[in-house]
Amino acid sequence: MKNSTARKFILLAIMAIILAMAVASIELYRFAQRPCVRETTVFQVKPGDSLQKVSRDLEKRGLVSSSRKFSLTARIRGLSNRIQAGEYEFQPGETPSNIIEQLTAGRVKTYQITIPEGFTMREIGDLLADTCEKNEFNQLIIDLKFIQKWGIKASNCEGYLFPSTYHYTRNTRCWQLLSLMLKTFTDQYQMISDGVIKPSSYSRHELVTLASIVQKETGNEEEMPLIAAVIFNRLRKGMRLECDPTVIYGLGEKFDGNLRRKDLRDSSPYNTYRHRGLPPGPICNPGASALRAVNFPAKVNYLYFVSRNDGSHHFSSTLREHNQAVNRFQKRRGKAGK
Repeated sequence: MKNSTARKFILLAIMAIILAMAVASIELYRFAQRPCVRETTVFQVKPGDSLQKVSRDLEKRGLVSSSRKFSLTARIRGLSNRIQAGEYEFQPGETPSNIIEQLTAGRVKTYQITIPEGFTMREIGDLLADTCEKNEFNQLIIDLKFIQKWGIKASNCEGYLFPSTYHYTRNTRCWQLLSLMLKTFTDQYQMISDGVIKPSSYSRHELVTLASIVQKETGNEEEMPLIAAVIFNRLRKGMRLECDPTVIYGLGEKFDGNLRRKDLRDSSPYNTYRHRGLPPGPICNPGASALRAVNFPAKVNYLYFVSRNDGSHHFSSTLREHNQAVNRFQKRRGKAGK
């Protein structure tokens, strides 16, 4: 009789334990699946933070209702040691289960920045101010070891910081972001040059310099091969390029937005009104269309072009035709083109 009573007691105890475990499991499941984030929240996990600390910080921020339940949920899933450091962004309606998945998968918050075509490296530096400390940026763009690592035969990065949209995290270093731009340039230029049948007599650096001038002369992609052809034709004939953008680049901070006649006499090596041939290097960072244009220039004999003041240009083969076009399109503005 006593044995029977004992067995019943043990059985009831086991059933009670199973029931308690079932209730606890159901409650934990409900906790894990219940939406807990009320508004978009950025949350930081520092290197070395333990599961317990992360759980407590989440509870303090009001992102989970119980640090103990959150920690237990992660342990049950075998993820207690897989939380990754970084900056995370949780959206309204997310659950503790979602949060655990993000923290253990390392799905950190990303930022994006778009580098416009034709920006100079200094303008890019201003654009990256939130990511790259100015002094660090200025040192990197002239660091020969850093530059030459990418096969750039120049004294700075001008022309090689490829214009595109880049994604990065809060922990991305300045050198990493610049490396991504330089790698993108290398990949893009390789794709373009692979299609060239007859190698150019110009070096890659000279072609990038040419592309930067094309980029500054027009934003019209259809005209870029024509602009490139004009530049090549003038170089072939030993004519000065007489490009306003190169003069402006050489003036640097002295340029106030208005190019004057006296500026065309400036002694800068970038002044293509005074010096024949190409300037010392690129005057901006050209996009793919400009790079493609100098690798595949139009087959025309144009030597001049002038703005129509509508975003397009009129092209001429002789000075007489060009002067007529200047009178037609620029007389009222009092400004001559090429």
